[in-house]
Amino acid sequence: MPIALPVPRIVFARLGYPWVTHITRQTYLLGSGGQPGIVTRRVRRSTDEWEACEVDLVGTSGFGNHGRRLLRDYSVVDFELRLGGRGSYTYFFWGDPHAWGLLKNIGVRNEAGLLEKGFATIRVATADLLGRYDGPMFFRPDDMAVVIRGGYAGPARVKGIPIA
Repeated sequence: MPIALPVPRIVFARLGYPWVTHITRQTYLLGSGGQPGIVTRRVRRSTDEWEACEVDLVGTSGFGNHGRRLLRDYSVVDFELRLGGRGSYTYFFWGDPHAWGLLKNIGVRNEAGLLEKGFATIRVATADLLGRYDGPMFFRPDDMAVVIRGGYAGPARVKGIPIA
């Protein structure tokens, strides 16, 4: 089903996925031209490819997606009547992204193709997401997308930070 439906927070907590994954362009990580980047602070370098950071993911309207889709947020069934944050959403994959989710949303067939196409991967611990975000949560089962209204600010692990 290509529609993200509201899901109780307890469902996310009990299913046991250790993290959610957000994919973004590498150029958005550090910012440019006076615009702030997603990575607000590098906490520590790691011995592996993941770097501990503080991030600020800002919800978007869903327009664009590099020509693959005209409007993405048509697929979020958001029943709340409050207007705060409506129309801007942040998308994650539940756990690691699956091949269909990557192809549908990013246009690559596997995670190995992300870096070579200029994308970075941001992992947020599910416990951090649930602890820092208190708004409604949505789930789109066809590509295992977790959708939140607005954005997320907090700890994350990032792969693909360009050398500044």
